[in-house]
This record gives sequence, C-alpha cells and structure tokens, in this order.
Amino acid sequence: MRLSRRIAAATAVLPLLLGGALLAAPAAHAAPAAAPAPFTTADCYSYLSGLGYGGIYSSAGCLAGSTHLPLAYETCYELLFLQGIPVAIADEACRRAAL
Repeated sequence: MRLSRRIAAATAVLPLLLGGALLAAPAAHAAPAAAPAPFTTADCYSYLSGLGYGGIYSSAGCLAGSTHLPLAYETCYELLFLQGIPVAIADEACRRAAL
C-alpha cells in the first residue's frame, strides 16, 4: 500500500473515532446519580458544635466546604482557622463538609 493511501485511510478513520467519542460522552453523563455522600454540612457543623466550637465562621466554613468547588476544602479550613479551631479538628470538619 502506498503512503498516500495510508494517509488517506488514517484521515478517513479519524473523524469516525472522534465522532464515536463525542457520541459516547453524553451517555457517560446520563449515568445514574451516585449514592449520597456520607457527610453533609449539618454533620460538619454538629461535629464542631459537639466539641464546643460554634459561631459564624463555623457555619460559613462548613457551608463553604460543602460547595464542591475547587477550593472548597481550603476555604473551609481557613475560615475555621480564623476562629482558632485546632488543625486536626478543622481538618476533620472540612472533610465532613467536603464529602
């Protein structure tokens, strides 16, 4: 087979491969929703309240941690740090909010 025919064959197959990937992508998004997360914002806040930490920064930190945005955990952690909550407790609370 000549080089020009190989290039033509490869060029003809490429759109089919890309088209198949584009057609399969919506099917991946149509999958059923995952099981609910084991923790919520309320779990974060009640964890902190149970240890004696409450206030505006606690509720704002737990709320920020539950948004699932790229910096949600870090925002939660910083807000709890501003309140003077120890590192280990802030870490666990933010993990509970982020899951």
